[in-house]
Formats: sequence, C-alpha cells, structure tokens
Amino acid sequence: MYHNEHQIMKSVYEHLYNKIENDAIPIDLRAPTLVGTVQDDPFDCLIEQELTAAFPDLEIVSSGSLTTPDIIIRDKRSGIIVGIEVKKLIQKSNGADSRGLTMDYNSCLPCGTALIKVGNAAVDIPCYYLYALLSNDSTSIVTLILMHGDFINYDFNLHKKAKVANQSEYHHGPYGEGSVRHRAMYTYPNPLNYKLKCFHTRKVFVTKKLDCENLGLTHLVTEEVSRTDIYENTFLYNIIDNGKHDHSTEPELIQDIFSGCKARTARERISASMPFLSE
Repeated sequence: MYHNEHQIMKSVYEHLYNKIENDAIPIDLRAPTLVGTVQDDPFDCLIEQELTAAFPDLEIVSSGSLTTPDIIIRDKRSGIIVGIEVKKLIQKSNGADSRGLTMDYNSCLPCGTALIKVGNAAVDIPCYYLYALLSNDSTSIVTLILMHGDFINYDFNLHKKAKVANQSEYHHGPYGEGSVRHRAMYTYPNPLNYKLKCFHTRKVFVTKKLDCENLGLTHLVTEEVSRTDIYENTFLYNIIDNGKHDHSTEPELIQDIFSGCKARTARERISASMPFLSE
C-alpha cells in the first residue's frame, strides 16, 4: 500500500528507469498508419499500458483524448490518487529537441494540482508531468523527466481560470454563418530543451526537497534547483538520478533555470504573411 503520491511516483520513476538499455529506454509506438483520425497519442497510450502491466495493485486510468491529466493512478487500498500529464517531443536529426525555450500546453495551463471527478464530486489531486524526448526514429526515449507540476506552475487558481477561458463567437462573417473560437494557447518552459544539461539525455525524477528527504532519496540527488517566484518566494527542488551515486560532492545548485523564458518580450505583428509573385 502506498501512503502518499510521492511513493507512487517514486515507484513509477524507478520502473521506467530500470527499462533503460544502452542509455535509452526502448519503445514500440503504434504505427502512424493505425492512428488514423483518432486524437489520442500513441505515446500516451504506451505509457498507460506500461504502467498497467507493471503495477497490477494500482488502478491506472486513461483520461481519454483532449483531457488532462492524461493518466490517473489510484491506490484503491489507501485511496491515494495522483495524475500524470504526458508531454513528448521528437528529437531532431542533430540530437536537439524540436522546440527550444518553450513548449505548447495548448489551452490547459500546466499545474501541480489538477481537478478530476470521483463519482459526482470534483476532487483536486496532485499532478506530475512526464516529459520525454523521443529519438529521431521514435524507437526509444533519450530524455525522461518525471517532474512535480509545481516546478512549472503552482498557482491552482490560475489553472482553474484557464480551463474556462476559451470562448466561441457566433454569427460571424457577412452571412452570419461563421464562428470564431477564441482559444488561449499557453507556452511555458520546456524542460526537454537540449541546452538544459541537468535534464538533457538523462532519466531523472524531480521533486520538492522536503518530499525527497521523506522518501529517503537524498543520496541520489545530483542537482538542487532554486525556483523564485514573482513574489520573491523561493522553493527548492531536487533532481534525483538513479544512475548516479556520488557522495563525494554536494549537489550542484541551479538558479533561474528558465531565465531565457523570462527574457522574452512581446513583438507587435504589423503585417500578415501572404503569397508572393515576382513582377
């Protein structure tokens, strides 16, 4: 029986880590020709199937297409519930990730807490993010990060507000027959950015420092990340790597890990792109 969500996520991380062969986790995705118009993601399905096979004592539920978090895990004996949102990118031919500073979170703001329905009641549950950089041929995972969602955003109220921000406008156009969907598109930090050496090509578990201590994993901590919010509150997270057992040095302290995202500035769009023909 698991007594908290951190123990469940530790077990998930350790299972996935143990599947490593030659520094990568081999996978076998459903062929694109079999996906068709179904909006589910073959990689999400693979992770759900993998966890279901590995943890028969846990209830593993896929939330379905376009629903977050992607996977819900419940320990029926203890009642502990935790969500996993799966985010993947495909490696470029040169080994880099395909996005850079940020990645799309579509119309659902990332958060370390998520809402689900249990029976007729809405329940907030902790939410982790599983980030995976797949090899260029999609046969293996070259970077794996299992991260507490608060690392990206801890503001649950902002998350809930974002879930109802999308609106549709009808009676649009000269005949009044069109519609416009005003859909928020959130881009937040991309932990799979190949320039982040603390993550790139590694298989790590990122959790709050206190949770790491309670799990007895401090001997596996390779880096400590200091996250300071806009209110000058500082939060400490540990990067845990099962493959490194170095007690001779203190974990490296990383500050302002996503400084590049903060440095972005708004750009005014003064003209629309259009086809060009020479005279």
